[in-house]
Amino acid sequence: MKVNGTLIITLKSGEKALILLAENKVEQEKLYHHLSVDAYKFKNEISEEISKIDYISAGYRGEDNQINWEDNYIPVPKWYDKN
Repeated sequence: MKVNGTLIITLKSGEKALILLAENKVEQEKLYHHLSVDAYKFKNEISEEISKIDYISAGYRGEDNQINWEDNYIPVPKWYDKN
C-alpha cells in the first residue's frame, strides 16, 4: 500500500481526523482495513507525535478530483491513556 498524501479534517464535534490518501478506492479499502486491524504501532506513534489527532481513516482522490474517505473513523489512543 502506498500513501499518496494526507489531509487533516475537523469533525463537527471539534475533534481532528487524519486521512491517509491511497491511489484509488480499492487501495483505500485495503488501507482502511490495515489501519483498523493491524496498525497499532502507527496509531501509537500518531498519539505521541501529533497529540491533537483523535481519529484516522483512509481516503482517495476520485477521477473528479474530489477526495472521498471512510467516515467510520478509527480512534487513535491518547498518549496519556498509555501510561
